Amino acid sequence: ISIPRDLGVNIPGHGWRKINSADAFGESEQPGTGGDYARQIFTQTFGIAIPYYIRVDFTAFRELIDNVGGLTINVPNAFTDESFPGPGISFQTIHFDAGVQIMSGEQALNYSRSRHGTNGEGSDFARAHRQQLIITALKEKMLSLNTYTNPVVFQKIFSALSEHVTTNLD
Repeated sequence: ISIPRDLGVNIPGHGWRKINSADAFGESEQPGTGGDYARQIFTQTFGIAIPYYIRVDFTAFRELIDNVGGLTINVPNAFTDESFPGPGISFQTIHFDAGVQIMSGEQALNYSRSRHGTNGEGSDFARAHRQQLIITALKEKMLSLNTYTNPVVFQKIFSALSEHVTTNLD
């Protein structure tokens, strides 16, 4: 399920806020619990139980994709984002052509993070769709025989996950 980051929810003790604030409030109250707190707020608000969560930071995202040799993504719409976050407090322009391409971790991160793309790619829904394309491609690549049976790649994946992921999965 993709949850729009700006979805308004009532967070006890904080009032109506964006759902992505639940993670920050959980972390500030007890470090390491932001993801679980956001999961609980969603369940309380919508009555839909989400039993598990995984929070992956940008470093793990890039490393996972690079460790499996990149991802093949069929980009449905070309777009340009002239307001993409750059180094420090700056902006840069990114562009993606339509069609099949192999993306590195950095390219996949930029593709999935873009919030101000042209050609209909500037909405939260378009961004969620791009993120789902990336997640699906990563899942398929990680479960492929070449990745799953390669102990070197598997160790790199495990290393990236153990250092840059929080989850309630065992």
